[in-house]
Amino acid sequence: MMSRSALVLVAFALCGLSAPVSAQPLGDPFPKDGFAPPAGKLPAKFAKLADVSVSVTPAKVKAGETVTVRLTVAPKAGGYTYPAAPEDAKQTSRNEIELPAPGDLIFIDPVTDPALKWETKPRDADAPNGPKDQYTHQAVTWAFKAVVSPKAKSGAKSIPLDGVRLQVCDAKNCYIVGGEKLPPVEFRVEEGTSDKVNPDDLKRAQAIVNGPPPANAGPGQVEPPPASGSPVKTESRKTAKSTEAYADELKTLGTAIVPADEAGTKQTGLWGFIATAALWGLISLVTPCVFPMIPITVSIFLKQAHGSLRERLKLAGVYSLTIISVLGVSAFALLKFMAVLSTDPVTNILLGVLFLVLALSLFGMFELGLPNVLQKRLQAKQSQGGVVGTIFGALAFTVISFTCVAPFLGGFAGISAGSDGSGGDIVLPTAREIAGGLAFATAFAAPFFVLALVPGLMKALPRSGGWLDNVKVVMGFLELAAALKFLRTAELRLLPATQYFTYDLVLSGWVAISGACGLYLLNVFRLPHDEERPNIGVPRLLFALLFIGLALYLAPALLKGADGKGQRPAGAVYAWVEAFLLPEDAPVLGAKQEDVWRTDLKDALDAARKSGRPVFLDFTGVTCTNCKINERDVFPQSAIREDLQQFEKVKLYTDEVPAALYGTDPGRQVRKAEAKANGEFQNSVFKDIALPMYVVLVPQPDGAVKVLGLTEGKINDTGDFSKFLKDSLEKAKSKK
Repeated sequence: MMSRSALVLVAFALCGLSAPVSAQPLGDPFPKDGFAPPAGKLPAKFAKLADVSVSVTPAKVKAGETVTVRLTVAPKAGGYTYPAAPEDAKQTSRNEIELPAPGDLIFIDPVTDPALKWETKPRDADAPNGPKDQYTHQAVTWAFKAVVSPKAKSGAKSIPLDGVRLQVCDAKNCYIVGGEKLPPVEFRVEEGTSDKVNPDDLKRAQAIVNGPPPANAGPGQVEPPPASGSPVKTESRKTAKSTEAYADELKTLGTAIVPADEAGTKQTGLWGFIATAALWGLISLVTPCVFPMIPITVSIFLKQAHGSLRERLKLAGVYSLTIISVLGVSAFALLKFMAVLSTDPVTNILLGVLFLVLALSLFGMFELGLPNVLQKRLQAKQSQGGVVGTIFGALAFTVISFTCVAPFLGGFAGISAGSDGSGGDIVLPTAREIAGGLAFATAFAAPFFVLALVPGLMKALPRSGGWLDNVKVVMGFLELAAALKFLRTAELRLLPATQYFTYDLVLSGWVAISGACGLYLLNVFRLPHDEERPNIGVPRLLFALLFIGLALYLAPALLKGADGKGQRPAGAVYAWVEAFLLPEDAPVLGAKQEDVWRTDLKDALDAARKSGRPVFLDFTGVTCTNCKINERDVFPQSAIREDLQQFEKVKLYTDEVPAALYGTDPGRQVRKAEAKANGEFQNSVFKDIALPMYVVLVPQPDGAVKVLGLTEGKINDTGDFSKFLKDSLEKAKSKK
């Protein structure tokens, strides 16, 4: 038997194997080092293979002048390194160089590799004529022009290369170094006015900081308008602003926004959320870890009460309240913080590994349990009987059953994090999570109290048996599917483009899992803990057909059409699956100018002042399932699209702004910082972090911005959403 403490060690060991370390297999893309030497000091293993230097020419400058920053990687004997932009974009072995965001130094050159003769080798040893990777044993120097900010104060400057990951290899291993372990960009700004300012370079630097559109561009665009008949992108491309400037801009806008003077917001009903939480709590009762314990526990109450109804109710009440307290706190914590944790790559890796371990346990590969020492102590306390023994019995049961309860609790919290009103009530942001956590825990604990009150109801419970083993295996398949989803989400946040857990791979995994689950229920194969069953019941047959049907329904989505795009099975089921698995491609809303979505709120408000239209603000996210459902299935509908065309539309991403929305990718560091500023703006102004959230704004003549309406969550009723848009348009007209 594997103890629970051993499980924790295994889970973290697996996470350690999946996380980057200092010694990496050849071709492993951009992990961080597993240790932290002093700033600017290369790790010993890396330093044996290469030297790294950073220089600034000239090293002493005045504000507004242009400098050249050189980053050099010089491999030693037996070492080699890679380009930053290899000819084959699919080459994963490369150096990652994201230049620092505009600050005291404004980089104006893109990242390009120096002109040298790169060596090549087959990417796959078994395919010598296949794709080849570029590498070199020579010293490589990347040179970048940068302008010292006109606002830079005099003094010594040190800029860390947080967005740089350098890789060197030898015949056995590859090593990665980046961030604070690299030498910083160091120079000194002297006082006084310079006569060496390059006007063209300064103009380019100011454009990067301020992002002004060219003279022939439409409002909020960086690119000129397309020729007649040319398609218009659904989201206007832009130039990245400095992180501080963008955050300050949002703070200024936030102070100008005033709430509506009437009930203009739509929140999801609290009672519906509570009912959903209770339903998930009840479903988790029908699991192998929980269901058999219900009659056993109630029998203990009956025995200890010695026929006294009062004593029986006291023990059942203490038992239930203990479960509600422990499980309720866990549920509240998950509901409260899942919206934030669900986008964190480390959290998703941990959850993916944990669900994989739980799935293998449910399949019968090993058994999970409490450590022997803790189990003996709990049994000793429980054997004392009375209130104390009942409390420890409830604690032991809650911990043991968490193996089966956790997937349901985590699933409910994860769905709620991106569902209607995940942020809760605007005035009391925690009331919703508290109510949901208590509802889940109370529904889970209720049978113990009810059966203690009316013991005769136990006769109506189905007997434990082989059907619970079937439930256990089906849960294992579901947890395996969830593990793939978590690992995909983590990779989306870690790498510029998915290489391993792609949408196609995860979807094919779901097809295989669904098909295997159906075949298992049909008794085509058995697992170690299964009983011999010559026949199956009707419910099991129906569930088997359901899983096999789901596999057949999803399978066509793996096939590509002539245009290279996957087929989309009709219906709401595939729409949900597609959005849940976070496809790489962006939705196409149309080819008219009215369909352009800005990604800068200030630009949208400026355009609204000129056009007289209200602003439709969409808080969204790359990893937000319900955002994608709305964008793919609701916004393109002709009636909704017609309504949206009467707004100035803007999207603010709160997890990471996609690189495709910029004219030139400023680097993940800048894109994440901009998204963080968007999220802080949403939370500070609207007291909510729900995704998606839709807000209608109208700029006023006095500079204020009026909130006319707010709604959030998955759009289940398009008619209701259309009414929200039309009502907002009417309110906007009345405010003129």
